[in-house]
Amino acid sequence: MDSLATAFRFAIRELRSGIRRFRIFLACLFLGTAIIASVGSVTVNITEGLSQEARLFLGGDIEVSMMQRELTQDEKAFFEAYGTISRVSTLRAMAHLVEGKEDSSLVELKAVDELYPLVGALKFLDDDGPENLYAEKDGHPAVVISEALANRLDLGKGDRLKLGETVYHVSAIVTYEPDRSNQGLQLAPGALMSYAGLEASGLIRPGSLIRNYYRLRLDEDNGIKQFKKDLKAAFPDADWRLRDRGDGGAGIRRFVTRLGQFLSLVGLTALLVGGVGVSNAVTAYLSGKTATIATFKILGARSGMIMQIYLIQVLLMAAMATAAGLLLGAVMPVLVGDLLGRFLPVPLAAGFYFKPILLAGLYSLLITLIFTLWPLSRAQNVPAARLFRQLVNKGERVKYPKSFMVLILGLLAMLAGLVVWQAEHRMITVYFLGGTLFAFLVLYGAGGLIRILARRMPRPKSPALRIALGNIHRPGNATVSVVLSLGLGLILFTAIALTEYNITREIDGRASLEAPSYFFIDVQKNQHDAFTSFLGNLDGVSEVESVPNLRGRITHLKGVPAEEVEIDPEGRWMLRGDRGLTFAAKRPENNPLSAGEWWPEGYSGPPQVSVSQEMADTMSLATGDKITVNVLGRSITAEIVSLREVDWSTYGINYVVMFDPNTLKPAPFTYVATAKVAPDLESETFRAIAREFPQVSIVRMKEVLSTLQDMLIKIGAAVDVMAGITILAGILVLAGAIAAGHKRRVYDAAVLKILGATRKDVLKAYVLEFVILGLLAGLVAIGLGSLAAWGIVTGIMNMAWHFAPDIPALTISVSIAFTLASGMMSIWLAMSARPAQVLREA
Repeated sequence: MDSLATAFRFAIRELRSGIRRFRIFLACLFLGTAIIASVGSVTVNITEGLSQEARLFLGGDIEVSMMQRELTQDEKAFFEAYGTISRVSTLRAMAHLVEGKEDSSLVELKAVDELYPLVGALKFLDDDGPENLYAEKDGHPAVVISEALANRLDLGKGDRLKLGETVYHVSAIVTYEPDRSNQGLQLAPGALMSYAGLEASGLIRPGSLIRNYYRLRLDEDNGIKQFKKDLKAAFPDADWRLRDRGDGGAGIRRFVTRLGQFLSLVGLTALLVGGVGVSNAVTAYLSGKTATIATFKILGARSGMIMQIYLIQVLLMAAMATAAGLLLGAVMPVLVGDLLGRFLPVPLAAGFYFKPILLAGLYSLLITLIFTLWPLSRAQNVPAARLFRQLVNKGERVKYPKSFMVLILGLLAMLAGLVVWQAEHRMITVYFLGGTLFAFLVLYGAGGLIRILARRMPRPKSPALRIALGNIHRPGNATVSVVLSLGLGLILFTAIALTEYNITREIDGRASLEAPSYFFIDVQKNQHDAFTSFLGNLDGVSEVESVPNLRGRITHLKGVPAEEVEIDPEGRWMLRGDRGLTFAAKRPENNPLSAGEWWPEGYSGPPQVSVSQEMADTMSLATGDKITVNVLGRSITAEIVSLREVDWSTYGINYVVMFDPNTLKPAPFTYVATAKVAPDLESETFRAIAREFPQVSIVRMKEVLSTLQDMLIKIGAAVDVMAGITILAGILVLAGAIAAGHKRRVYDAAVLKILGATRKDVLKAYVLEFVILGLLAGLVAIGLGSLAAWGIVTGIMNMAWHFAPDIPALTISVSIAFTLASGMMSIWLAMSARPAQVLREA
């Protein structure tokens, strides 16, 4: 304890005059810690806000939903015994203007009862909601339209709109529905009406894809757990999907959590880049303490005491930077709350949550120790006599203690274990960390290789180039630091840019070459032949395809209830709610078999299904296994007879599960259809179909893809910001590395001037040095970034790979520009120094 107290006193005394030397150290740790703490805090605040408002999103305490059927009297009576029940039904329909106007739009239609919304309240444009929203006016039922639909069709309160067979009057324009995010992906703007209004529309026919939701607000003396237990006992074989208020906003929560995890990993990369700056700063600081360390040793201080003194200094500086970063992270939800509120359906919780702050602090501490123990172990092991003779330099080999190497490796393992342990998608996290470690090692090796090549290159005739190459490999050079500091950020930038390029190219290419122009939903059986014939006779329409369509829920896999089966998280979406089902006699041409055999022509035996290879892989299924699907309350167990390769990127009609042509044929179903239309005829074709078949819902692929691209752009913008911050951390490290060699650069410039070099000659040599380093660092980043993007595009997204030459060109330009910018101050000061004064001080 006495030794530690003594070390603490010496550490504090030295810091009084040494804090300014830790500026890069402080900046790097502050930036990395602030990023991780901010992302973690904002993510937790969003998810907590969602949890607090989950009852509002769900529309009650309990919700059961089902396709194409209602609760029976016994089921409804059971619910009513526990509280207040409200019903909501949703379907897609086409809304058509009247009074001589031909514009139309797909609408997400919601029929509600008199209790809706059971929780929360609707908000209206200019607070213009009437007391009786759904009252008839002049013989026309009422419809409440969303602000988005009003803008799309240029409608106002009191205007008229045709839905199905009926003309409605717009009673109000709604700007907020508390349960709208509960309905999943929205392909179109929304509208609300009463059940009487829905019945008048004529939209409900056998096979119509209508989903019924029953929301229950429990009485105070009834709890969720007990209700769910009683419900399971009363109706063990029910086909509904049950959710409680803890599931409200689950989709948004999953998205925010996954994005937050990825951004945190990118933030960790920035902190690792900052770790290089920490190591450089500590090394530079200790190199200036050579005489002090030697004095300590001559006076009897042991190596352990030296380690304690300078480790305490480093930890104190790290504590200052980390505390500042954590403080910023803690208040970040308050700072960005209003901005994020514009994009989220829920306000941030705006509270302090300990976990993300603790994690960020632990990351910062571990990285500080990992990157400072190495130079500290070097300083404590150098003999005092050698220090006094000033024979120590960065090129000198010093034996590192094995105990420190083991400790550093242990800290690395602890850091990796902590990151993986708290991650939701652990395998992705493992791949990310493995890729980062691989990139780090390659960059470090590339820096060493560049020095070797510079040393072994033939002696160039140009003096400036000769000096530049000499600076790259001479003792005390900044080559490895430059490659490491810029490399990780530029790798991230290149990988993200190339991935975004490939995704955009894939979407645009598929949309123009393969994707259908329109999807048609709810084509009734008695309309099917007339509808497909009408499409085939329209100018510019081609590749008309139609298949039967109905909905069902997978309830059992190999006899085990689906909720009890452990499956790959990537395949969980197939069991979440109802899935589209179809049946066919012939195999789709774009679905080649990967296993098994297709059923024979005219098959009429026991139920059989063909499932996608993706489903088989994520659920450990094979031909011969059986799955149970609930269709309209009837459970059908079918044998898997074949597996199909399904290419979802074509945006065409594809199904996870396809039945044989006999099993589902008696069930009420509708058709879905697709068609390609010449681009210049799309609007005209849309109006013609909407006019001739007003009850058929038309989905424009352009609008769907536009929505998808907008979402990708927003996500990409957030990731781009993080990549930019990582590059900023690299610039700080680069500036520190160049500053560490500033004295040597000033001395060299003075000697060159004495030997007859002009300012122009000196400037040319140093500019060449930084251009070469920037170019080489950029080339290494291009190679690793392209490899990472290729793995993501081909391995994870299963898309074709395309290389974009302009992105590497930009990467190299950025690398050279940042390297030059970081070195210009050092160059200018070196050129400005007077040789006589420099040599006298040396």
